[in-house]
Amino acid sequence: MRIDFTHWRTGASLTALALAFTLSACGEPAATPAPESAPAESVAPAPAPQAFTEAGLAQLDSRLVELTAARQRSGYVAVLARNGVVVHTATAGYADIEAERPMAADTVVRIASMTKPVTAVAALMLVEDGVIALDDPVSDYIPAFANARVATSLQRDENYEIPTVEADRPITIEDLLTHTSGLGYVFDYESNLGALYIDGDIYSAEGDMDSRMETLAGLPLYFQPGSAWFYSYASDVLGHVVAVASGQSLEDFSQQRIFRPLGMNNTTFFLRDEQRRDLAALYTHGEDGELTRIAEAQDTIPRSPIEAGGAGLLSTANDYIRFAQMLANGGEYEGARLLSREMVDQMTTAHVQADRMPDRMDAIDLGYGYGVGVVYDGPGEHPVRNVGDFGWSGYFDTEFFVSPSTGVVAVIMSQEQPGPTTSETIGARAVFDRLVYDAVTTES
Repeated sequence: MRIDFTHWRTGASLTALALAFTLSACGEPAATPAPESAPAESVAPAPAPQAFTEAGLAQLDSRLVELTAARQRSGYVAVLARNGVVVHTATAGYADIEAERPMAADTVVRIASMTKPVTAVAALMLVEDGVIALDDPVSDYIPAFANARVATSLQRDENYEIPTVEADRPITIEDLLTHTSGLGYVFDYESNLGALYIDGDIYSAEGDMDSRMETLAGLPLYFQPGSAWFYSYASDVLGHVVAVASGQSLEDFSQQRIFRPLGMNNTTFFLRDEQRRDLAALYTHGEDGELTRIAEAQDTIPRSPIEAGGAGLLSTANDYIRFAQMLANGGEYEGARLLSREMVDQMTTAHVQADRMPDRMDAIDLGYGYGVGVVYDGPGEHPVRNVGDFGWSGYFDTEFFVSPSTGVVAVIMSQEQPGPTTSETIGARAVFDRLVYDAVTTES
C-alpha cells in the first residue's frame, strides 16, 4: 500500500500549496441542476443570533450550492463558530455523487496538510511534558539525521552528483515545527535535487517508518538549517519524533492525548471498518474539464500503512472544529486541556517572517508559526485576513482558520484531487474566507 501522489505532480507547486491558506479570486460558475442542500447536525449547536448576519450566512449557503451546481466540486461542508459556540453548518452537494449520499458535517474526508497542525500540537505537548525540547537535535531521536549535508547547488555537477557541504548545525525540533529544516518535498520538478526527493518519496516507499526516515535523511538539504522556509517533509519527521520520544505509535499517541479528550471520534490515520460508509469519494477535474471520480486503486490515503504526520489524517468537519476551537481557547476545549495558553501563543506566533519566507507570501504578510500559517503586521496586503489570524489548509481542498480578533473559528471541507484543469475551477478555499468575514457582525 502507498499514498499515491501521482496526481499531486500535475500543476502543483510549493508556493501554490502554501498560498492555499490565503484568499483566491473567484469567478461566476454556470448554473446546472444541484442536489438539495440539507442541514447537518453540528457540534453542540446553540443559536447565537448576533454572531453572524442572516444575510451573510444565506450568502455562504447559496454560494456553496451554486458551486456544486456548476460541478466545481462534488460537495462542501462548512462549520462556523464564534466566541466558542458553533453557530452554523452549511452543506451542499454530495459526498458520493454516484450513491447520492449528501455531504455532511460527519462525512469523513482526507485532510492532507491539515494533519500538520495536529502533529505540531502532539510535539508541543511532549515539550510541555519535558520529554523533548525545541532545541533538541532531531538526530537525538532519529540518528540517521546526524550526518546531514547541505546542497551547494540544486543541480548535478560534472560527476552527476549534487555537491554538498556539512551542515553548520543539527536540524532541531523547532526547525521541523517551522519548516526551516532544509528538507525538501515532492513538488520541486525543476531541479535535480527535487528529482531526488521525488524518487525518494517516503509516502510511496516500502518498509516501516524507520527505513523511510533513513532514506529521507540521506538526501541533501536545500539550505542550512534555520536559514529559510521551505514546505517539506518536516511534519512527517516530526511525527516520527513524537512516536520515538513517546514510545507510542503516532496514532496511539494522537488518539489518547488529542482525539479522545477533544471528542474527535472520527479522526484517525487508519479508518475503522464502520467509518468507510461515511468516507467521501474523491474526485478530480480531468483533461476534459469534467468532474470525474478517482479510481479506488489511486485513492490510497485511506489504505495507507503508515502514519504520515504531514498528510495522513482523515477527519470530519465536526471533529476538526473541536481541534480548531481548542487552539482558539488557548489549549483547552470542554474541560480537556492539551496545551498551556503560553504554548499556544508560541505556536500561533509568526516565528518566520519576511526575511525567510517566499516573496509571494511576504506580499500578503503570511508568516509561519509552529505548524500553522500566521498573518502578521507587515508591509504587505491582506484584505480579508486580520493580523493574528492563523490556520492551514489541505491539498484536497480543505481549510480551517482561527481569527482571535473576531472570535471566529471556521472549517470547510471538500474533496478534489488536483488535476490538469483543477486550477480553472472554483474551490472551497477560494471563496470561504471572504464569505465568512462578510457574514461577521460587528456587535458581538
